This record gives sequence, structure tokens and C-alpha cells, in this order.
Amino acid sequence: MNDRIRGAGYTLFVLFLCNFLNIADRTLLGIVVDPVKADLRLSDTQMSLVSGTAFVLFNLLMGIFIARWVDHGNRKRILILGVALWSGATALTGLAQGFWSLGLTRILVGVGEATAFPVAISMISDLFAAPKRPRAISVFQASTFVGLVVGAILAGVLAAAHGWRAMFLICGLSGFALVALMLVSMHEPVRTRDTDDQLQEKNLLQAIGHLVGLPGFKALSLGMAFAGMAVAVLPTWAPAFLLRSHGVPLASVGALIGPAVGLGGITGTIVSGLLASHLARKHGGEVHGLLVPLIAVPLAAPFFLVFILAPSLVLAMSSAAIMNFLLASAMGPCIAVAIGIAPIRMRAVSSTLMLLASGIIGGAVAPVIVGVVSDATAPYLGTDALRYGLATMAPMPLVAGLLLWMSFVRIRAGHSHSPAGA
Repeated sequence: MNDRIRGAGYTLFVLFLCNFLNIADRTLLGIVVDPVKADLRLSDTQMSLVSGTAFVLFNLLMGIFIARWVDHGNRKRILILGVALWSGATALTGLAQGFWSLGLTRILVGVGEATAFPVAISMISDLFAAPKRPRAISVFQASTFVGLVVGAILAGVLAAAHGWRAMFLICGLSGFALVALMLVSMHEPVRTRDTDDQLQEKNLLQAIGHLVGLPGFKALSLGMAFAGMAVAVLPTWAPAFLLRSHGVPLASVGALIGPAVGLGGITGTIVSGLLASHLARKHGGEVHGLLVPLIAVPLAAPFFLVFILAPSLVLAMSSAAIMNFLLASAMGPCIAVAIGIAPIRMRAVSSTLMLLASGIIGGAVAPVIVGVVSDATAPYLGTDALRYGLATMAPMPLVAGLLLWMSFVRIRAGHSHSPAGA
């Protein structure tokens, strides 16, 4: 048993490293939006499309097919291929010459990174018992904010010292060290088997239909998506916002926003995971872990407004840290509930559907809304246009809270009326 626990812990550590690299690499472009925009002669809307929409759409649409592969294939091999692909594409970003070449590299990064999340959730669900999953998933998700912090700092420092092209080359090629580590030390976990053979035999469309029909699944997916909108725009637009509205130099922007946003997210993710696991054990069901984001997420709305409207940089960054602490409470408990109500051989697909909703609404749509509003108001507001583009995200945590409440009520009702918990 101790060897099994140690093996689960090491695998979680490697998955943590993979997601850390995943997030760090996708953060790089957001830190150097203005230099890339100037060198390649692009608009805010074009930068939104390549850094947000192109990346997210391919990441998530391919993610559905990859998730189905993950549910039935060798997860270690899938993850190794994904890390190699996104690391190589990150390095190639440094060679981009315009909108289309930049967009192509971001698409390839997105496809490669689509392997990380479903592999991790599938492995975690096999390695950890149900009451421990919210905590394990939250530890895994904490790597998101570690990646934001380290990626932001490295991008700012390397771009200021060597230029944005060299920064992408250095960061991309470093990912192959992780590929080597996984090849020699990571093991494929033993899969838990479904007792219902008919569920195992469903094809992808049937699996999606089954999951979408589960009580509360749609509201849960949308609730997590709306909760993530305010967070999703930060990698793309927060560095440019600090440059334009607060005059923060490029070399300092990563070191400033990384710790403020990242530390709030890390602590929020871990605390919410611990609380959700406690509530799941106390009340006898993972659905009770949703009480954590139900309370925390709506409270983030006023802090987002303070972040974008505060005249003081100290007040803005303090509010950003608190906002990220509160919004980070959503991912771990929501994913734990999603894989808890899903059949075993649909766990990767269920978590990826959650990520699909979150990515399309948060990662693809939200940054474009901000960019379009910024471009439209720039003739009248100048450098403050981006501030008011970001303000469009302020009501979203309130919408998320309502959707999560709807999901909590429906899933709990479904459990109380079904001995199978479906």
C-alpha cells in the first residue's frame, strides 16, 4: 500500500510538472503582446485571435478526440507525444513572420497541450479514491498558477534581455527535458474497469450525449466556464493593461503580475480542494464540494472591478490576488464532481467537455470581446480603452454562481432519487 501511495504521489508530481510547462508556455505570448504586435504589425483583434481564439478552439476541439483516445489508449505515450509537440511549436513561435505563421504555431501548441488535462484527470481518477480526488485535482490545478507565475517572470526577463523570438526558442526547447524524464521514470497506472459493458462500448458521440444528459452536467460545465472568464483574459490582456494604464516596463510586468495573480490562484486552488474534500467526506458525496465555489466565485466580481479601475498599482494588484484566490475555487471541485458522476470510461471525455465549455467561453470568446471593445473605444478613450474592454468581464462571476447553484440542486436531487448516483 505504501508503494502504491508513493507511486500515486510521484505520478501526480510528474503531471504537475507537465501542466506547469503547459501553462507557462501558453502564457509567454501574453507577456509580449505589445512587442509582437509591433514587430508583426498586428491589431489588438488579431492578437486576440491568435493568442486566444485560434489556440483555444484547436486545443479544445482536438481535446475531445484526444480525450476519447485517453479513455482507451496508453496515457503515458499520449502525454509524451503532446509535450514534444507543444514544446517544438513553442520554439517555432520565435520564427513567426506574420499573422498566419504566428497563428499556425499557436494552433500546434494548442493541439499538443490538449493532451495534458485529460491524461491527468484520467490518471488521477485511477490513482486516488473519490474522497481524495478534489484535493488531488486541486494540487494538480495549482500547477496552473505556478506556470503563470514562472512563465510570466521568465517571459518578461528573457524578452527584455534577448528579445521575444529568443525567449520562445529557449522556453520551447527546454520542454524536451521533461519528455526525457517521463520516458525513463513515469508508469502507466492500472485502469479501473466499468461494470457496465454497454457504457464501455459507446462511441464518442454516444458518450457525449450520455454525459450531457446527466442531471446538472450542463449547468456545471457552464458555471465553471463563466467562473473562468475573468481569469482567462488575464494571460492575454493583463500585461498589456499594466503597460498601457500603469506604465509598467516590459522587464517588470511578469515579475509584478505573476506573483500577485499566481499566488492568489495557488492558495485558492489548494484551499478549495481541501475544503471540498472535507465537505465530500462529511456529507458523503462529492457534490457537496460545490458549496466552496458557490460562495467564493460571486465574491470575486467586486475585486475584478477594483483591479481594472484602481488608480493605484498596489491596490490593483492586491485586488487581482484576492480575485484569483476566489475564482480559483471553481476548477478542482467542479472537475471532481464531473468525473464522479461520469462512467469510468468516460472520465477523460467528461473532464474535457468541461474544459471545452470553459475554453470556448472563457479562453476563446472572452479575450476577443475584450480586444474588440478595446479597438472600438480606442479612438475615444486612448490607452484607457483596454481598461473598459476588461470591464465587460466583471459580471461573469455572478452568472457563474447562479449556474453552479442550479447544478448543485440538480445533481443532489439526482443522487437522492437514484441508488446509482446518476
